[in-house]
Formats: sequence, C-alpha cells, structure tokens
Amino acid sequence: MLLYGLAVSKPTEACAQVAEPLPHRQDNTPSFGLPFKLVGGLIVLQQLTLNGQRGDFILDTGNTSALLVERAAFAGQLRTSDRHPTGHGATGTVALDELSVASFQLGAARYTGFAAHALSLAAVKAYVGGQLLGVIGYGLLREYEVVIDYPHQRVRFYSLRASTRVTARPFVRRDSLAFSLVRGFPIATGYLGKVPVPLLLDTGAATNQLDAALCQALAPSTRPVLNGTERNTGADGRHQLTQRGTLPRLLLGPTTWRDLPVQVVPLVQPTGRALAYRGLLGYPFLSQDKLVSFHYSRRQFYSLTPKQR
Repeated sequence: MLLYGLAVSKPTEACAQVAEPLPHRQDNTPSFGLPFKLVGGLIVLQQLTLNGQRGDFILDTGNTSALLVERAAFAGQLRTSDRHPTGHGATGTVALDELSVASFQLGAARYTGFAAHALSLAAVKAYVGGQLLGVIGYGLLREYEVVIDYPHQRVRFYSLRASTRVTARPFVRRDSLAFSLVRGFPIATGYLGKVPVPLLLDTGAATNQLDAALCQALAPSTRPVLNGTERNTGADGRHQLTQRGTLPRLLLGPTTWRDLPVQVVPLVQPTGRALAYRGLLGYPFLSQDKLVSFHYSRRQFYSLTPKQR
C-alpha cells in the first residue's frame, strides 16, 4: 500500500493565488501523546473525532494537506470548491471535494475553521481495516515535533508555538538528517554514487521506493539489485506493478546505508510541474532506529534515545 506524495494543487494560476484558511488550534497544550496501531507499516491513530464522527486516521508525512477525508463518510457535508483542487498521488491525479471542518480533535488539540479535502479512501480502508475516516498531513503536523515510538506504538506531539511553554523531552537526540520542505514535502538529499537524489520521508508509505527512470540512468554498480515483482495500490484504488530489490549503497548525510530494501516504480509526474522527489523512504527505513522524530521547525529528522530514569 502506498499513500505517498499526495499533494493538493489547483489547475490554474488564478486559483492558486486564493489563500486557503489555515487550521485554527483552540488550545495551548504544550504536548500530548496518542497510541497508534501499526498496520503494514502505516501509523493508524484510532477513534479521533471529526465533525462529530469518530474513526481512525493515518499519520502521513507524505501528504501535503491538513486532512484528507473519506468522501463516503461525509457525503452529506461536502461541497465542490470553486478552486477545483486536485490530489496528485502514487498512481495518478484525482479530483477532490471539500469538507468544512467544524471541529477536529487530535488528542488534546482541537482544530476548527479550515477545509479538509475529500476523496474515496476505499482502497486504503480495505488495507488498514477498522473505521478509517481520513489522513493527517503536513497542514496539521507542521506545528509540532512529532515523536514516533515504533516498539511501543505511541506518537507524541510537542507544540512548536512560540506562545506555548517548552516541555522537557524524555529523550536525547542522537543522530539527525536535515530535510527541506518543498511544497509541504519533507525532502532529504541522498547520494547514489555521485548522483544526488531527493527523497521523500514518508510515514504514509509501507515501502522504500525509487523512480524507475532514475534507476535506469544510474551506473550499474549503484542500481538496485532486483529479485522479484510486486503490485501496489494507490489511494485512488489504481494498481501499479513494481520491481522489488535491494539498494547496494545509499549515502544520507554522514551515514551510509547498505542493502536497503526498495521497490523500483515509475513515479507519476503531476501535470505541468516537476516532481519534488525521485524516491521515498517509508516504514522500512523510518522504523530502523525505533524512536524517531520529525521536527518541522528545525527541519530535522532525528534518531532518539530515551533518557535514563
């Protein structure tokens, strides 16, 4: 399953200049935690409340909107936007409707005053099960340091608001990987041999992936070693045949990763715009250090060590 790279855009320059209202957070809670269920590498936060409905949400750093919601669950509340937004994802582009958010409860934080984007998440729901209502993305995550504890299946949100008092962290930051934010995507630059490759750090991807065209252009010694094929399903329900393999060597910052599992896929280009990344690092990479964080203010992906009590 891959949700990766779901970016929201408008088809015309005039529409793109219309500013969308940002989520308004109605509290000053400095930090809070939530348990999650790990389903095939995807982080599922259970029983959150949106507009009076309770259900599950996937935490997806590869999604640029604040919220994506299941169209069928909010059918009576949707509207067609005059901005005509579209979502660009793993297997193509889909039209989006909008949902006015009266209230969204994320742990101790309550949000209101913005529009969520709606599409069919039937294929994703079939994968994760439960009562899937939507996907949480950059539009909400950007005001936190998001700490993911994979072994204990718990995520903690530390507010980055200037008006919120600093909360002591029960961990030490050990290693870090700088990322840039490109249209809301957290992008880290890796090297395959001497070739720089922008890579999306994506909790909404169950696998690591590289663009097929990029792999063809690499020197043979730096290409993934292929060992089979797989079929992926995008958030829109369309299927994509991929090749499975291992990447001999990837340099990220000062660290060299060897024999990294990857899928080689033809990454879909959005119409009229270059793709911000040529590959992505999903669950197999992000979970290696067990306790990690996305710090959206510092633009660092950290490996963490719990403090000794």
